[in-house]
Amino acid sequence: MEEHQQDANSALIELDKGLRASKVGEQCEAIVRFPSLFARFPFPILINSAFLKLADTFRTGNNFIRLCILRVAQQSTKHLDKILNVDEFMKRIYIVIHSNDPYARALTLRMLGSVSCMISEKKNAHHSIQQGLDSHDRVEQDAAIFATTQFASHSQQFASSICNKIAMMLQGLSTPLEVKLKLIPVLQHMHFDVQVSSKARTILHDLLPSYPAQDFILTTLGTLTQLAIHSLVDIPAQVTLLLQYLRCDPREAVKSDSLHNLNLLAGKAPHLWTVQNSTTLCEAYKLSTLSNSLKREILRVLCTLTSTESLVQVDMEEGGSILELCRQCCFDFDVIQAALATKLFASLSKHAKHVSKSHQNRLNEEATVAAESLLPLLAASCENSAVDKKALKIVLPALKSLCEVSSDVDFRLIRLLLSLLVNEDVPLGSPTSVMLLQATADMGLSSNRMGVMANFRKQMFELFEATIKIDKKDAESIQKVASLLCVLLFMTHWEDGSLIDGKLQEKLLNSHLNHWIFYRIARQASRMGQHKIANQLFTAISDSVASEQHYFWLIALSDISLAESAVSFHFNVSNATWDKTRNLGELNKAIHHYHKAETSLMAAVTPNHNLLFQCEYIRLRRESLQAHAQLISACSLIRTCPPPAISTMTGGSPGSDGSGSNSGILFTQMKSCAEWFMAVDKSYSKLHMTSFDSDPRTLSIIEILQQACSIMAYAIDLLILSRSQNASTRQNSNFDSAEETSDDNFYTRAMKRNFSAVMSKLEQAVHADNLSLPLSHTHTECLMQCSSLLLSTPHSFPRYFYQSLQTTNIKLAISPGQRFNKAPVTVEINQRLALKVEGVVQHTSATSHDDDVIMNVRDDERKEGRSKFREVSRVKLVVAKSNQGQTKVNNVKISESDGDLEQIVEPHNDYFSTQFVISFPVAGLYTVVVEAGVKDSDGVWWKTGPKENILIKAYDDNVRIQQQQQQQQQSSQAAEPSNQFASLMSLREQSRTPLP
Repeated sequence: MEEHQQDANSALIELDKGLRASKVGEQCEAIVRFPSLFARFPFPILINSAFLKLADTFRTGNNFIRLCILRVAQQSTKHLDKILNVDEFMKRIYIVIHSNDPYARALTLRMLGSVSCMISEKKNAHHSIQQGLDSHDRVEQDAAIFATTQFASHSQQFASSICNKIAMMLQGLSTPLEVKLKLIPVLQHMHFDVQVSSKARTILHDLLPSYPAQDFILTTLGTLTQLAIHSLVDIPAQVTLLLQYLRCDPREAVKSDSLHNLNLLAGKAPHLWTVQNSTTLCEAYKLSTLSNSLKREILRVLCTLTSTESLVQVDMEEGGSILELCRQCCFDFDVIQAALATKLFASLSKHAKHVSKSHQNRLNEEATVAAESLLPLLAASCENSAVDKKALKIVLPALKSLCEVSSDVDFRLIRLLLSLLVNEDVPLGSPTSVMLLQATADMGLSSNRMGVMANFRKQMFELFEATIKIDKKDAESIQKVASLLCVLLFMTHWEDGSLIDGKLQEKLLNSHLNHWIFYRIARQASRMGQHKIANQLFTAISDSVASEQHYFWLIALSDISLAESAVSFHFNVSNATWDKTRNLGELNKAIHHYHKAETSLMAAVTPNHNLLFQCEYIRLRRESLQAHAQLISACSLIRTCPPPAISTMTGGSPGSDGSGSNSGILFTQMKSCAEWFMAVDKSYSKLHMTSFDSDPRTLSIIEILQQACSIMAYAIDLLILSRSQNASTRQNSNFDSAEETSDDNFYTRAMKRNFSAVMSKLEQAVHADNLSLPLSHTHTECLMQCSSLLLSTPHSFPRYFYQSLQTTNIKLAISPGQRFNKAPVTVEINQRLALKVEGVVQHTSATSHDDDVIMNVRDDERKEGRSKFREVSRVKLVVAKSNQGQTKVNNVKISESDGDLEQIVEPHNDYFSTQFVISFPVAGLYTVVVEAGVKDSDGVWWKTGPKENILIKAYDDNVRIQQQQQQQQQSSQAAEPSNQFASLMSLREQSRTPLP
């Protein structure tokens, strides 16, 4: 049986057989498979049994077997706290410490150190470690030092007790120097209280003059830095000490290590640095003994210090040391120093806003000039020089910071980058061209000005034409540059909401780009509102896929793009020929295409890709379009209603006509439209709550779509429905208060501006309205204009629709669980069921992403899955029960079912466990549903699931006893006539017997 097909018990039994094998190779093979077993079944019962078996093997095996078990323990650190029988596990491991073999004792000490998180307070382990430190065997002593480090990091009591021992060994003359070097890093864990931390710091300070050798100085300074980072209160003193060694120690290795430690402190607590510290660091740059590499490190420390968003204490005044250093280095012959100085200039310009706006603009202008002078030099020689390439990678992210600070430099910097490609200073298809285009996209997305990219539309198109004409062996880089240029062209049209022309479509479809590049371009086009070209590309590659699921996926995307292209064209604000009837027809066509897309998406579902978010997202998009179509149809009904002036002549009354009455057709249709919009609003809210793994931009798009539905419902209520009510029912709305932020993309910014325009129209209509008059064409025209405004911005599909950068799953194990034969779990009604729920939070991140232009400018979205958007902080478990059928019980009052049970647990090492006590007062069949939800670190609850069902059969034992008694009575009653008949027959026989 394959490993992935085995259950927990069979897998553990198979590995147990391997542990009991007579051959060492089979034992080792079984041992190394335990980490994968823990990953597949990370529950305490299995892990406890497995570690007890490993402990038995550790006790009886040889040293090589013990080494393999030690590696398993070190690889399974987050599962160690699930060992239930800690004392028994410790007993089996600890018995080897009494062996005569020093290697066995060393392995035991390392094993104790590896599992120190669960036995950190065991006194016998502490005693054995102290004895191991006094061992004359170097291997055992090294193992004891390792165990000391591990226990000191987990146990405050052990750290306090071992501190004197380590101090005595460090100060003792009999301790070898190699051992002292290994003992010094142990003191970085003495940070549990102020007294121990101060004592450890004193010991380390005494070692600096006593052992001036380079190795001792480096180790001691590093330990002091880590101790200061943990304790925080010693960071200013440590910064001063490191600056002293930087200035006074002549050895370059010590200076470099001091700068490395300063960089750590600058990143950990920049707010604890003083102005004097940064000034001293700038003055150290002027030392004649410093090499270029050390000067670079000084600039890196200053960049780290000023890269934080919090206010840092540096001399920002004109003539300050840090500004003079930037001006001196940004034009240095060393390009790395020049790049770092430019980056530092950009960071300082952000903090200059606390001084004055004019000072900030002046610094930003100087940083821009430095970047403009450095970029052409680096880009021209980047392909032939690794140093220039490294410097270019430092400068390009700084350009984005400059654009965020000031909106006056983005045009200059983008023009500079594109001119390097247009003038052929950088060859197209080279890695440098890819870097320049990515930086251009970042600046365009982070720019605060609208339409800045549209100024370079012609240059980008010329570059695209030149790229697709290149015939090189390295076709991959050429295709990547072509796809980048396509996305940049999409951005130029996305800014002003215009549609791309057919010339680019024709050249793109006739180019030599492969189908995978076509798919990536089409995906980006659908995210930037260019749905027409996305439809053509999806259709072109739909017949070239290998699987049926991929075919249906591409067909669905093609139908979605076709629907959105119709909506984008006919509701575009630049379209002067706005026709209500035609737009209603186009909306119906779009809805029809969305129906086809939903069917295709259902066919594209696979066990590994359930496409739940995609199906729900396009369903809600279709529902919102249907609501807009129904609103347009309802607004057309006013033409069939009699005008207010003649309503009484046609048999109507002011209180019963269709234009103002609760029973009128128009009012009924409008009320239905408002309810429809509110239903879609609630569905978007549910979709938002279930999208735990989506990126922040996806959530912002869902919120924008939800607000769009809510504002239409508000508009209908304000203009139509509230006319039949008091004017006091109108409530102010805050849709117009949504401000644009730097994290918004073009779509969310455009939609927020549309919200403001809609609210302005509604405000004008309310001020010009008179509630005493019936409805008129003005109100319906206002509603249609609001609907047209919200549909005028081309829809942008979120990134999560195509790609998930993280996946979070919760795996539940319920005891008692559902049986294999699907038989219900039986429980007596006078008893209560103890339901134990265990769970594991499983995280998987994308190892790589294939988006060549990052649509999300945030840094945490560019780390290729190495960081998570949000993590699970707590888990909420809800248990609900429902009756499937009840048996009739006489003289028993049926009470109402209990409410849902709820518990909130906090996962530890991604594991959580809790118990519920459930009562079943009435006999019958019950379905118990266990549902999980999570809470992230920001305190937001998410409905992630999963749901587990258990079938429970509740029975009444008294009823069973009564039934048995009734059966016994019936059997006894049936037996009485037969007994009477037998007695009569016996008397008759006796009467026939003759007397003797």
